[in-house]
Amino acid sequence: SIERLPRVAPWRQRAQLVFHSAMMMRRLAARPCKAAFQRALAAASRAAASRSLPDAAPATAAGTAASAQPWSDVELPGLRAPPVSMPDEEVYSYLTPSFRKTRPEDLADKWGSLGFQIRPLNGYIRYTHQNGAWDVGQFVPAPYILLHINSGALHYGVSCFEGLKAFACKDGMVRLMNPTMNAKRMQEGAIKLRMPQVPTDLFITAVSEAIKRNVDFVPPYGNNASMYIRPLLFASGPMLGLAPLAEEYTFFVTVMPAGGYFSKAGDKTSGVEEGIDAKVMEDHDRAAPRGTGAVKAAGNYAADLEPVHGAKAQGFGTTLYLDAKERRYIEEFSVCNFVGITKDRKKFVTPASEAILASTTNRMLQQLAKDEGMTVEHRPIDFDKEIEDFAEVGMVGTAAVVVRVRSITRGDRVYKTESFDTLSRLRARFTAIQCGDAPDVHGWMMDVCPVSTNQ
Repeated sequence: SIERLPRVAPWRQRAQLVFHSAMMMRRLAARPCKAAFQRALAAASRAAASRSLPDAAPATAAGTAASAQPWSDVELPGLRAPPVSMPDEEVYSYLTPSFRKTRPEDLADKWGSLGFQIRPLNGYIRYTHQNGAWDVGQFVPAPYILLHINSGALHYGVSCFEGLKAFACKDGMVRLMNPTMNAKRMQEGAIKLRMPQVPTDLFITAVSEAIKRNVDFVPPYGNNASMYIRPLLFASGPMLGLAPLAEEYTFFVTVMPAGGYFSKAGDKTSGVEEGIDAKVMEDHDRAAPRGTGAVKAAGNYAADLEPVHGAKAQGFGTTLYLDAKERRYIEEFSVCNFVGITKDRKKFVTPASEAILASTTNRMLQQLAKDEGMTVEHRPIDFDKEIEDFAEVGMVGTAAVVVRVRSITRGDRVYKTESFDTLSRLRARFTAIQCGDAPDVHGWMMDVCPVSTNQ
């Protein structure tokens, strides 16, 4: 009946029927069905080949024949041998929802105005940790993942992520910025959340491979844009209660072309930066003292959802949190570190707290400030006593880089900043290093691959 299926049937329906028929035959214990199962898989392969699918699947360490099967634009399990199961076990197949992948030509007139949004690209890189070890990794061409309904990430928030960028540089090379620093920070998060650490070399390999697989979407040099990279580590295995811990963990890396995170902060290319307005949160805390605030735990960001959307409904661009214990010392903006430049322009001041996530961008900007002879102070900042001492205030983070904060409102008082000259200059030096316009004297940039010729 498989071979008699009308050739005019849509490809996805044909492949799906072939797969389900193969699964049914596989469950039969009789030896004669093995040949039928092999014929069914062969039919599925022919159906795939008739659609001229790209072979985007990397070979596995074992070099199995299944790993050489072609990928579709949605990954159909029927194109590979089904997982091994015991006679009393069941195997179900799942198809992804339909989706349209972004093509390089879709972005031809958008490289300079990408914004910060998700776009399905060629695929992502995934590693799985089981039995005390990470596997060899896999390239997945669909933006979906099969997950146990009782996974530790879904029920207990056992998840942390990173954010870093790659750039098409002036000399035609794609470079990644300081991945070792991000790998170390993810390792700190893994320790805090009792997950297996991702070794630095595996982290960098995964990030580099994700860039190479999607290199057509690294924004071309000169567009004030980058490839934003999001590594994620989470408990994919089931957990019920906090003990025992999950036995399976997943690490994946997804990427997207990106412009500015805060699109309405002003036009930096014209020299005019309007900035955004911040509101101090009096009824909400971002993180508890001695909690998970110092690591990039996914749940930390959920705590800001209600406050930041409420602030934006009132006309503010972001939130600013004070310490949860005394409501006295500055901690962080919504998704960014706080940086202040004193009125004499000699000091670069950023808060110190055990509840603050140390921005990798902030650390590098501190080095550039020192290079210019500025004094860098990493210490507690008393909001009421010191906020008026700053001529400039900026939000610092990987996605945002540095965004001007033109005012901060606490209660009925509004504190306005004077300018943005110093932070703007430091940002210009920083971004010049990223795209190869200035020497990388600190060794922050890592070569990945040549830029794409398909844009």
